[in-house]
Amino acid sequence: MKNSAILWNIGTTCAYLARVLLLNRHFIIWLMRLSTVVFLFILISCQVLMAVPVSSQSMRDYKVSLKLEDESLLTGIKRIEEQSIFRFYYRKAEIRRITDLNIAFRTRTVENTLYELLKNTGFSFRQINNNILLKKQQQVEYRLKGRILTSDRKAVEFATIQINKAANPQIITSALADTAGRFNLKVYEQGDYLLKVFSPGTDSLILKVNVRDTSVLELPDFILKTKSIQLNGVTIRSKTPLLRRSTDKLTMNVEGSVYEKGEDALRLFNVIPGVRVEGKDILFRGSESVTVYVDNRKVMLQGEQLFAYLRSIPSESVKSYELRAVPGAEYDAQNGGVIINIVLKSEYRYGLSGNVNTSYWYNGSDNGMGSTFLNYRAGKLNVQGGFNYRRAPAFYEDSIIQEFKSTGVYSSQTEKYKEEYNSIGYNVALDYQITPQQTIGASYNMFTNPGDISNLTTTNIDYLANVHANAVDSSLYTNKDTRFRYTNQMTNVFYRNKLDTIGSKLDAGYSYIYYGLRDPSAIESQFLNGGGMESRPRDSLFTDTRGKSSVHVINIDFEKYFSKSFILTAGGKYTTSKTDYSMDYRQGLNEQSPLDPLQSNRFLYNEHILAFYGTLAKSFDQWDVKIGLRTEQTNYNGLSVTTGKTIGRNQWNLFPSAYVNRKIGTDHSLTLSYSRRINRPGFRDLNPFITYTNLNNIWEGNPDLRPYFSNNLQLEYLWKNKYSVTAGYQNMNNAIDINVTNVGDLVISKFENISDNNNVFMSVYIPVKLTNWWEFNTNATLRYTTIDIQSTPATHRSKLSQNVWASSKFNLPGDYFMEISGSFSRNSFYGIYDQFNVAKMDLSIKKSFFGDRLTSRLELQDPLHLYKPRYEINTPEFRRNVIRNKVDWARYVGIWLTYSFSKGKKKNTKDNIDAGGNEARGRL
Repeated sequence: MKNSAILWNIGTTCAYLARVLLLNRHFIIWLMRLSTVVFLFILISCQVLMAVPVSSQSMRDYKVSLKLEDESLLTGIKRIEEQSIFRFYYRKAEIRRITDLNIAFRTRTVENTLYELLKNTGFSFRQINNNILLKKQQQVEYRLKGRILTSDRKAVEFATIQINKAANPQIITSALADTAGRFNLKVYEQGDYLLKVFSPGTDSLILKVNVRDTSVLELPDFILKTKSIQLNGVTIRSKTPLLRRSTDKLTMNVEGSVYEKGEDALRLFNVIPGVRVEGKDILFRGSESVTVYVDNRKVMLQGEQLFAYLRSIPSESVKSYELRAVPGAEYDAQNGGVIINIVLKSEYRYGLSGNVNTSYWYNGSDNGMGSTFLNYRAGKLNVQGGFNYRRAPAFYEDSIIQEFKSTGVYSSQTEKYKEEYNSIGYNVALDYQITPQQTIGASYNMFTNPGDISNLTTTNIDYLANVHANAVDSSLYTNKDTRFRYTNQMTNVFYRNKLDTIGSKLDAGYSYIYYGLRDPSAIESQFLNGGGMESRPRDSLFTDTRGKSSVHVINIDFEKYFSKSFILTAGGKYTTSKTDYSMDYRQGLNEQSPLDPLQSNRFLYNEHILAFYGTLAKSFDQWDVKIGLRTEQTNYNGLSVTTGKTIGRNQWNLFPSAYVNRKIGTDHSLTLSYSRRINRPGFRDLNPFITYTNLNNIWEGNPDLRPYFSNNLQLEYLWKNKYSVTAGYQNMNNAIDINVTNVGDLVISKFENISDNNNVFMSVYIPVKLTNWWEFNTNATLRYTTIDIQSTPATHRSKLSQNVWASSKFNLPGDYFMEISGSFSRNSFYGIYDQFNVAKMDLSIKKSFFGDRLTSRLELQDPLHLYKPRYEINTPEFRRNVIRNKVDWARYVGIWLTYSFSKGKKKNTKDNIDAGGNEARGRL
């Protein structure tokens, strides 16, 4: 009865509720939603009650492998989840804003990976079981300030300071001390930190720092000594060696050295063992030419144009210099001399960064130069642009004495050259990251002159009956007026694919180069008797040279890392070029004068070079071995349109290279190197034209010039990664040199395959730090050269040449830097002729302002008037002695200013791609 009553009451209640619910549809919907929520709550509660407990794993023990290249934080989190048992919880709106992260490939614990991933993002992380919570933390700054001094209480300039959490070795941030030795670091969390301080040439030290509530923490002075320092029980010795020898190159580390601040890319050449800047040339071991690359791209400028570009690169942007005294098979066989590649730090920032340069110098004329370089990065696109303008009148003044032995005629000659020179250069480049592995890019650069370049050559020749005569027999006065215009431009596109995370890559590129010129000259000669009166009608000649060259280059390069110690490289390159040069000779002083068809000519030249190469590099404990082979097919033909004469050649050549490096401990190495190279004549040297300096001095082109080959073998010992001793052997067969002959009193200069050269040499480089404020570097080369000249009769000549270069660098009070450098060359060859002793000494003073953003430099070149090069040509027919008394680049006083600016976050993204057409462009 009781149960029946209960059931009847429940039924009655349900019936009543049903009638109420049927009257209110909104209430029905609300109840259904409430039921769903209650059901889900019960279900989840049951799952929790019935779940089997599991043990979580610590993120300090679990390891993952991760690499990011301009990728987002979300991507990094997903990759960690794919390799681990951990799941992340975060606010997606906050996380998705963090992009363009870069982390080098490495296997780390999850904790260390997150430290690296979240560095400078403002996020913290916490593990709960197998879940990791990411939380945005408020950025509270804590500043650490201090000063770094030497044991005699002098500031240590540009010392490096690094800081990391005591519990994690990952570096949080780093900074450089200023010129007063002071530094200022920021951290955003309280806790224990390790502060590491080091500077080249000193011991390093570590100090444990506890950051609490103090917003600014003043640290005690750090004292760096030349011997190890122990502080709080921790002693660390660490410094980057200035020089490092690898299998096929010598690397000079600018970053972290005493040369990192207050220099420029040009002046740093003087620090490289065996290299010096002399006038408008960069020479290696006193006589060998240097080919300059910047980030693996050949710099296609010469003389002052090259120097102006290198001066615009501050040393703060330079990571290292790579010197290849014996270039390998992967480089164009045409590269003569040695190759020096300037490796930039490649630190680009979001937004705009760059520098502005200006300079003025006086050498008897006013000179000025201005340039700017800009870089803008947004997302995956990087854009660069540069512009430079230069006004620098060029000049020289020669004193020439000639004796024609067959006739006994003797002449004293003064030749003066003055050129009003204005030039403009500009470039633009961009690259875009399609994916983290693939990059495409394009660049364009041009170098030209606004308006015509005007130069004037005056020659005054006094003829005497013999060397002992006191009176002038007759004189010749020549005036040559030239208007010169040229254009040099290059376009390049490239594609790079990074094939793996250890360095393998595939590069492909195309380049187009164009060079055009016009060179009209009006030459007028006066003939004077012994009394200074005109003895015959004046001679007039107008020459007009026009030329254009176009070059197409396609290249593909593959580099495969089977491991860090086993590398294969291979590639191919095809170059095709066409040149069209003509020269008109007219009897008069302008282009309306009558044409001389017997001398006028047009020359067409086509060349095709197909090249393939491969190298293998392998390391075995203390040994490094690298072998390579390059093959090139040269196919060319030339046609003299006027005379119908043709030239041609089709030939395959092999260019092997080999390197063996033996490490002796950690600071010494011994390297044996060999390579075979080729030197092809320049396109303009092949033109069969005659260029007049005056009626008695001409330059004649030679279409019969042939390429010549050289073999280079050297053994180098590097001691303590600083001092080097090198012995070597070089030989060249049928080398191209200037041959000077005469027909009567007409002097003819002409490039010819005229000599076989052999030389052995020994070179030493010794850097010495005499005091804390005085450094001294010296390089000396002894070279024994033999030359077999293919003349009639054949001539054999030999010389023991000496070349010494030295520099002193002083750190002066008031943050001034001074450098005094000098060179001396004795008993050397000038081609196949004699070069006499020549010396030079220069002075430079530098100072930086506004936190090193503005650098000023005062230069005084050759103040003692030592530089007066002299050479002599002495043949059975005549003798010619030349002294250069003045030249525009040798002696001047000037000031250089550079201002650098940047805004945004650093990015290490730009790929260094070699523009394949650079070698061909150099021959233009």
